Amino acid sequence: MVEETQNKYTILALGESTVGKSAYIHKYVNNTFKNTSPTIGYNIVSKYLYSSNEEKTKIQFVDISGKERYQSLPFFFIKQAHGVILMYDITRKNTFNTISNWWKKILDYKDKDFPAILIGNKCDLENRREVQKEEGEKIAKELGIKFLEASNKNGISIKESARDLIKMILENSGKNDDINSVKLDKKKLSKRKKKKCCK
Repeated sequence: MVEETQNKYTILALGESTVGKSAYIHKYVNNTFKNTSPTIGYNIVSKYLYSSNEEKTKIQFVDISGKERYQSLPFFFIKQAHGVILMYDITRKNTFNTISNWWKKILDYKDKDFPAILIGNKCDLENRREVQKEEGEKIAKELGIKFLEASNKNGISIKESARDLIKMILENSGKNDDINSVKLDKKKLSKRKKKKCCK
């Protein structure tokens, strides 16, 4: 069966293992919190958005494993990506220290204006914080990208950060009319199944 004509955009989720990339995507797509196992290789999850004039937009999230043996995978996907989520865990300083390295990988294939957002995840764990918010703001400013702290568990900044990135992607693609009316059609989404990760 031939899929109907639609706009399609790919968003990469990059960062070290277990920073919460998979749970972030699950929370945004399904609006529920789920403890997820570390991604093996990569996982692709799609969400369908509809504007007020019924134009269909497919947002495809590619969740790349942060494990060292899979860190050659992003090069293939970066070329095709329209935007990227860079994520670290505020309770693990080592995951923050590699953000600049991830960004350098992106700049091997994209220019500095490539739509991107830096997320300091797990801000609900304030008592275990190792990375101060000001540190995240500083590196985001240096890289020239937007920054937010988020919590998959509490839903803090999940919709806002994803929407901000999607807006940047649409503007970058020239789709800036009616951006604010793009919304999720829950009925149609419920009929879709997420793709499984390749082993």
